Amino acid sequence: MGADQTVDERIESLSPTEQTVLLGVAALDRDDDTPAQTHELRRLCTEQLTDVEMIVGSLSEADVIRSLYRLEAEGMIDEVDPAEKSPTGKGRPAYTLPHSPDAILEAIDDELTDAIDTP
Repeated sequence: MGADQTVDERIESLSPTEQTVLLGVAALDRDDDTPAQTHELRRLCTEQLTDVEMIVGSLSEADVIRSLYRLEAEGMIDEVDPAEKSPTGKGRPAYTLPHSPDAILEAIDDELTDAIDTP
């Protein structure tokens, strides 16, 4: 995506799955629960978006990981160094939101945002 595109335009170009994951990061950011790891995002998306018709089936961990990679490449999220390391010395990637969560919530499809508890 071009750097001259607005946040709204970039979000509109995302798939429903990618918008769902971005919405999860925005919801956690709004609640000061970022950086967030893949398993946290998958749990939130699965719990809150079970009745959304535009998401067919359930989100697998692979769906979430692919979406996170695309969102990071598009500049919609940032990967940060994990605070905790595993016993093998590797940490799970964690993600933050470089934009206002409100801007993200306004731009994402209404069917998705209606499924997340928003203030």
